Amino acid sequence: MLDEQRALVESLKANLHRLLKWRFGPKSELIDVDQFALFADASVVVEVPASEATEPAERHAAPAAKAERRRAVRVLKNLERVICPAIDVSEEQKVCPCCGERMSPFGHESSEQLHYVPARLQVHETRRLKYSCGHCHGAIVRAPQAVLPPIPKSMASASLLAYLIVSKFADGLPLYRIAGRLRRLGIDLSHGLMSEWLMQCADLLEDLHRRMTAKVLDSGHVYTDDTTLPLQNHDPTRRKTFEAKLWVYAKDNRHGPPVIVYEFSKSRTRDAPLTFLADYRGYLQADAYPGYDPLFLTGKIIEIGCNVHSRRKFVEAADLLEKPGRPHEALRFYKAIFRIERRIKLLSDQERLRERQDKTVPILTQFKAWLDNSVHTVLPKDTFGIAVNYALKHWEALTAFTKAGHLEASNNFAERCMRIVAVGRKAFLFVGSERAGHAAAIYYSLTESCKANKVNPLTYLTYVLTHARNKSITLPTPDEFSALSIAQSGGCAL
Repeated sequence: MLDEQRALVESLKANLHRLLKWRFGPKSELIDVDQFALFADASVVVEVPASEATEPAERHAAPAAKAERRRAVRVLKNLERVICPAIDVSEEQKVCPCCGERMSPFGHESSEQLHYVPARLQVHETRRLKYSCGHCHGAIVRAPQAVLPPIPKSMASASLLAYLIVSKFADGLPLYRIAGRLRRLGIDLSHGLMSEWLMQCADLLEDLHRRMTAKVLDSGHVYTDDTTLPLQNHDPTRRKTFEAKLWVYAKDNRHGPPVIVYEFSKSRTRDAPLTFLADYRGYLQADAYPGYDPLFLTGKIIEIGCNVHSRRKFVEAADLLEKPGRPHEALRFYKAIFRIERRIKLLSDQERLRERQDKTVPILTQFKAWLDNSVHTVLPKDTFGIAVNYALKHWEALTAFTKAGHLEASNNFAERCMRIVAVGRKAFLFVGSERAGHAAAIYYSLTESCKANKVNPLTYLTYVLTHARNKSITLPTPDEFSALSIAQSGGCAL
């Protein structure tokens, strides 16, 4: 009984520590494990395999591209440049003080400052001429519309609608803040009207979303993750919102431009991923959500685990210790693995596969032996025991990335796609209906794919909404628009 109570107290203390750190502490998982040997106790000291010791010398020989140095101010090439009137000296100063002759100009000194030009709204009035027959008064001819508006019989232009979409879904602003910005620019829009505009625009962009989904499912390697997107509850007997989910399915830029697609579901049941991935064949990189298990049992989809999820559990166990212990030994293995991953990031698939087989696999073999030895000396419900059992339970998925060069050791790409959703969730709290949730998924798909392809989402959405009702034009997806923009600009991206 004392042992059970002691274990319960330690578990509650661990949960409290984890909660306090999540609420008030730093989010970084960085731990310098290289200094722990100075204060190590009787625990086993983990040695990095000899192949890793030659890494610094090989790092300079690797044909990796040189990373661009980040500067405090970086001006884009296509930024408008205004040449101000030249500042001249007075007429008296143009006379040479030595000989009295008139001096001639030979050059100038220049300096540059960045000026902010406030945005402005304009009312564009389009007049279509009408003609009638003055003789018989039997015919009337009207000039056709040059461009069909995105929303018929509405004052909203494509540029204004694109601004609303980018402000809410790319910048995470709620509608009342967007309305405040527009009010300062000269118009007053109600929240209901803006919401209705966004819903109608989403219907125009559904085909783009379907085509992007097809590209992701044809890639052969899909990253996936999910996060909460509360759904407003209209039932008066229920006060809480529904815990709806937003799922992301993405392909990276290893083979072609990246594409990111979001899907909305009313709950986190396995029906959402099972339906979306029913016809998919290839690698699926995800966390250990049990809802994906039926997909892996068919053998048509291969599970790729996330080593960052596994490492995080050892970080939580290490935070509970006052001095270095066994969780830090596991972190040394992960540090060696991710050091190799950073070094081979820009190499080809064949070179990455060779490096992993030569250097990563021996580290994983030693790590597996360490886990097999540690699992017999830990409590299953202890924080450290949970980390060890998690790594052993999902070992095959966690090590599957070493079998192909285009795979990744972590699911960080999908997790980064969820950042903007978390930012927006704090601002507008929930979506009003399932239809609004599906519209949000479409807008997140377009704006995040634009960011991944280094396309200005405002420029892209303005173009797409301008031609959305033109049946003779096939609207480009963000990755296609990126290539189109580079071709039209002569090799310079937007």
